[in-house]
Formats: sequence, structure tokens, C-alpha cells
Amino acid sequence: MSGNIVKPVIGYFGKVPARGDFIQDNLSSDFVDGWREWLQAVMAVSKEQLGKEWLGCYLTSPVWHFALSPGVCGDKTVIGTLMPSIDQVGRHFYFTLATEVEGPPVGFWSHREWSSESEQKVLELLDDGTDLNNWVEAINSAEWFSPDTEASLPLKINATHSGHLIVTAEQKVSSDQLLHKAYRDCFERYCFWWTSGSERITPCTLVTKGLPLVSQFAAMLDGEWEQWGW
Repeated sequence: MSGNIVKPVIGYFGKVPARGDFIQDNLSSDFVDGWREWLQAVMAVSKEQLGKEWLGCYLTSPVWHFALSPGVCGDKTVIGTLMPSIDQVGRHFYFTLATEVEGPPVGFWSHREWSSESEQKVLELLDDGTDLNNWVEAINSAEWFSPDTEASLPLKINATHSGHLIVTAEQKVSSDQLLHKAYRDCFERYCFWWTSGSERITPCTLVTKGLPLVSQFAAMLDGEWEQWGW
């Protein structure tokens, strides 16, 4: 890990119990537009798929952390935390805490200590006693959401037509860099998703090609991976 850590700007988007509508700050429109569209779609489709079981699955579904490749939602790598939430008048929608970072997603999964702190902070929003303004102030001064990764430097690897890799002798190659190339070759704009689990879902990590398919998202609520096509 490098000692030169640049603190990212932390943003948020979604619904919380203390407000009657969406709240949003410090996230680009490129990210929010694509993210909102995907969340609206997965919620609508999962409601159809799960029927009367949806609300129970949603309310008990786990907090998910993510690391998205550039080009998935905006032109930067985006890392963050996604929590099922509800607004002041009882409408359900997710709350997202996120930031744009430099470097490939795999590094922010390999060095994911930040996600535990992020989960604790978003869960505070479900506490009736949490003052939103104070919470936002604390987020803006947070030091724990300052991830850095050895994979931030590009790896110059020559690939032959035979599928072999050639790494020059003077190069110092990290496992994150090699993993980044492998995931990119396999999934193109790959994304990491991980969770500490819930009553229906065991702790796990997912790797997807772009955002999870709308038709498959229900599994991230109820843990029925095979049923929903994973």
C-alpha cells in the first residue's frame, strides 16, 4: 500500500427515514443517473418475481459493498455501500454511500477494510436518534473512507496470440495487478460485490460483468442464486 493517500470526496444518494424524499450530494450526475435507473429497475422486477415475499426479503436483505469499473456508472471507478432503506412516509428505496477513486476495482476489494466502517455509518441512518446534518458532517470529515491500492498503477503486460503473458524483468508486479488483468479479460467492465450476510444470505463475494442483471437481482435479496440464474 502506498503512503500517498488522497482523501476522496464522499457522496450519497437515496432515501433515509429522516427525510420524505431523495437526498443526494457529492456524486456526479453520470453516476447517479445510471445508478438510479438500475435500482428502480431491479426493485420493480424483484417485486414481480418475489411477490408477497418481496417486502420481507427487502427489509432483511444485507448491506452490499461494491467496486465498479470505469464505464459502468460514469467514467471513473466507483466504490461504496448499498443499504435497503425507507423514507419518512414509508416508501422503500436504497441508500448509497459512494466515492469516485483512481485505480481498478479489484484493489478496493482486496483492501476492503474501508467497507466495514462504511457499513457502520450507513446503518446509523436507521436509528431514529441520528441527526442527518451531523451525520453528513461526520462523513465529510471521515478518514476511514480513504482507500488506497497497489493496483492503481497500470501493469504493462504483453499478451501473445497464444494466450501467454510476458512480464519484463524490471517490472514489480502485484497480485492485484494480475487479478485486474484476469478479471478484465474475463468480464471486461467487471464489478465486485460483497456482503457480511443476512438471515437469508451467507457472507459472499460476487463478480459481475457490469451491473448485475435486473432479472438476477432478486438473489441478492433472498439468496436463491440458482433460482435466479446465477
